[in-house]
Amino acid sequence: MDYEIRAKVRDRLVSLRIESGKTQKEIGDICGKSKTAVASWEQGQSLPDIETLYRLSLYYKKTMDYMFGDDEKK
Repeated sequence: MDYEIRAKVRDRLVSLRIESGKTQKEIGDICGKSKTAVASWEQGQSLPDIETLYRLSLYYKKTMDYMFGDDEKK
């Protein structure tokens, strides 16, 4: 299950960052983390802590459910 969660979060983080036109460094700056940390999340090697994931969800205007891979209902 851990792998599934990492994969879903990874996919969301990559797609949201690309859609926003931001670099990994810019996202790191937004959430107070390093470019290396962002790269690690996007490679599925680790997950952001819950506070960071929440901060990113606010930045991208997405729900936490969405960040964990659930589709948002329109």
